[in-house]
Amino acid sequence: MTDIAIILQRIGATLSNEVAPKLEGDYSGGHASMSGILAGMAGEMWDKEADLLVEEINRIRGLLAAGKVDDTVEKVSSYRISDLKRTRNELAEKLIELQTRLEGQDDANSEHLNTQIWAHLLTTSMARTPSPPQFSEG
Repeated sequence: MTDIAIILQRIGATLSNEVAPKLEGDYSGGHASMSGILAGMAGEMWDKEADLLVEEINRIRGLLAAGKVDDTVEKVSSYRISDLKRTRNELAEKLIELQTRLEGQDDANSEHLNTQIWAHLLTTSMARTPSPPQFSEG
């Protein structure tokens, strides 16, 4: 886990487990608890963001190659999140064009590739879902 992820996790745990129980009123305690939960979730997502983006980029490039789409998107120049997102987004636009084309065809190859694209989208969504929060006992 990165330093930032650890910091966010610790802030989250402190807010949820130490600060929230000491605050009076449901609103104040609930707000501190939810802020703590969100900080913990943000820490988890921060820690895996670059890895998720690299995986998405590689999978999209594979799908585009399978669809015989010219991949004119430049290779990632750095592992900065902003650069990775820019590359992923450019590739995603090409993937949308490919999927739109495939949806209008009814041959087995097109249907198979379209199924692979939907599987990629499902896998991506599931990978981006943070772990459920750990609520403390009452």
